[in-house]
Formats: sequence, C-alpha cells, structure tokens
Amino acid sequence: MSSAPVIFDIAYTPPKLKRSSSAKDIAKHTKERAFYTMTGDGDTILRYMTREGKICGERQKKLTILEYLQKSTGVFNGEGMISKEELAEMKFRARSGDKNIWHGFISFDEEHSAKIDSPEKCTELIRRTFPQFFKESELEPDNMDLMCSLHLDRPTHLHIHFVFWEKEPKIKNQRAAGYKYRARGRIKPEAIAAMTERLNSLALGDELTLKKADKYASFKRSKEGMQAFYRDRSEREIRRLARDLPESCSFRYGDDDLQPFRKRIDEIVYKLLLCDRRLFEKHDDFLELINKKQKELEGIMGRKYADKLATDRSYMRPPFVGSSDLKKIKTLERLKWDYNRRLGDIVLCEAKKVREHTYKYNTRFKRRANDKRLRRNILFSERRLSKDFEGLFSSLFSLFFTEMKGYPSRLAEIEQEMKEDRQNEIAEDKSSAQNKNSKYDWGK
Repeated sequence: MSSAPVIFDIAYTPPKLKRSSSAKDIAKHTKERAFYTMTGDGDTILRYMTREGKICGERQKKLTILEYLQKSTGVFNGEGMISKEELAEMKFRARSGDKNIWHGFISFDEEHSAKIDSPEKCTELIRRTFPQFFKESELEPDNMDLMCSLHLDRPTHLHIHFVFWEKEPKIKNQRAAGYKYRARGRIKPEAIAAMTERLNSLALGDELTLKKADKYASFKRSKEGMQAFYRDRSEREIRRLARDLPESCSFRYGDDDLQPFRKRIDEIVYKLLLCDRRLFEKHDDFLELINKKQKELEGIMGRKYADKLATDRSYMRPPFVGSSDLKKIKTLERLKWDYNRRLGDIVLCEAKKVREHTYKYNTRFKRRANDKRLRRNILFSERRLSKDFEGLFSSLFSLFFTEMKGYPSRLAEIEQEMKEDRQNEIAEDKSSAQNKNSKYDWGK
C-alpha cells in the first residue's frame, strides 16, 4: 500500500495488436477497444464513468453533486463540464482513425479525499496538472481530448477516472520512413513520476498554504503583527507623499500649497498612531473628550452654537488658507484643525527627509543593465532612508505625545472662553431688553 496521498495509474489501449497475437488476446483487445472507443453495444467507458452509483456513491449520497452532474453529461476536463455537443464530437474523434487511447485513475487517500469532493475542485486539479503531463509525454495539449469523472462510491478513497486520446494522430514513428503513426503508446516513466509528484505536491501544498495562511492571520491579529502591518503601510504612504508633493513645497501643513494633500496627511497620521497602542488610545481619548465637550456646549448655548459651528465650518472649506484664517474660527473646530496641523507637520518632516535622501537620476539617460555606480548610489540612498524610518518609529511616542499632551488644557481654556462669551451675550440681551422697556425710551 502506497504511503503517498495520491496514486496516479495509467495504461493504454493500442489501435491494433501484433500479427503474432493469439486469438484470445485479439478477442480481449477487441472488447477492450470497443469499451474505450464507446462503440460497443454493452458497457462503455462513458457509461461506467457516469453511472449513478459511482458518481453519487452507494452509501454516501451527495445530492448536491448529483443534481449538478445530472444537469450535464457527468464528465469534465480542465475547462469545466463537457456539454452534449462537445461530447458527441469527442466520441466521433475517438472512433475515427487508428490512435492510442490512454486511461487510468487518480486516487486520493482518506485524509486528502476532501480535496476532490466536488467537480469544481476536480476541474481545477485537472487544469493544473494534465497540460504539463501531456508535454512531458510528447503530446500536444491542444490536440488532446480529455474526459474525466469523479467517483464517490468509496468515500474514504475518492478517485477520478480519466481517458484521453489525440484528436489527430501526430506522434511520428522515428524508425519508420516518412510519416507513420506510432503504434505503441507507452508513456515515459519520467513523465509518470513527474505527474505523480505534481499531484502529491498539490495535495500537500494545499495544507502548507492553509497553515501558512493561518499563521499569517494569527500574526496579523497579534499586537506585533498589527504594528508591523501599519508600519509598512505608513512607510509606503510617506514615500508616495514625498514623491507627489510639489517641488517647491513648503512642508508646512498650514500653508496654502498643502491644502490638496491635507486629507492624505491626516490618513498617514492615523496609520502612524495605530503603530503605537498608547498613542492611539490617547488620540482616541482626546477625540472622545472633544466630542463630549462639543455636545455640552451645544446644550448650554443652544442654537447660537449651531450657528457659530456652521459659520466656522464654512471657513474650513477650500480655499482655506490656514493659520491666518484660524482667527475667524470661534468654536472647537479651531482646536481640531490645530491638532491636525501639529501632527501633520511630523509627517511632512519625515516626507522632507525622504525627498532629500532619495537618490535621483535622469531616467532618459541610457545606462548599462548592470551599472555598478547606479546600484551603489541607490543602495546608499535606501540605507539612509531605512535609518530615517527606524528613527521615526523608535521615537514615535515622544514625537506625537509632545504635541498631543497640551490639548486637554487648551480645550478647557476654549470651553471657558465660549462660556464667558455666552454669558456676556445673555447679559447684553437682558440690558438691551431693559432699555427697550424703559419709560425714557423715546424711540417707542
């Protein structure tokens, strides 16, 4: 019993036997030939391959698969299910001319049988293995008729039966003069061994791929995996930003020339914060606090705050110049924008380093394919950039936290200012109302 997960077995039936063959051998060959060319009145390879007990299983009924097969001819190849029209043409080609017919089976053991328990999986297996096998057997893949069927009658050893032949005989007999079809269809042992190895590697490779995917998924879910993932994303985005920024860029978030890039810069800041859980928690706490204070102010000031907020947000829309327009903003939007500006400047500082340390050369100038000087300059540039990014990620907390830590106190100051402004407005409204109702108001 083979310990390999997949067994590949193949034989062939020639068009004729030798003249010295016995009557018994000739009678056996005639019956076998009729079976594979589907010309016999009794059982044929097609009937055997599509028999319900075989494709459905005597003990284990696979209704979904049976229903799927009943809608077609029950046989398939690497391109999918074979239609009735295609099958009729294949049967005609199998019966016409003197040609070898190869047949056999691919059997999976109990552990790996689930990998061929549906026609879709089988089709993919055939597509990935048989074209190369044909080439190794000195057969032309485009000149082959291949017919396969999945048998489920042995649930612990699912297997695929196959039969194939040449559409037109093209294998030349090297010993004969001129063109004469090679009567013998023996496949080279090397081709059979390669096919067996290919099938087993696909069966085992699926397990290795799944294990690799599981390991990657568990690593990605871990703290270290998430940090590595967002570090890689952040580095790539900063490199792209440095490449896309204008040549005469100021590298200051609040300047007018950076207005089209602010959204991208904010997204990079968010990815960098995700690289350090402490930073992200503090960032999240600040946003939660500012949203809470905004709701409180809306409750205190009522419609007045909503009107101010709408006015301030109109200032934030393009063309928003930057720092000079902040004086017009009276609500917490000013604090939010200044927060984004300070964190965005950290990203722009790193983008400036990338711009300065990236080696630039004229791509229109023709160079040798293996220019040592060019390779050396690019290598030195990449080393410098790697050190820059290592410095960024190692000092990430200190860089961002320095800018973030003062905002809760600033938030309290702005909140107090807005409350005082509201109280002054209320006092002015009361004073105006009293003056209007006074008997000395001659304007009535």
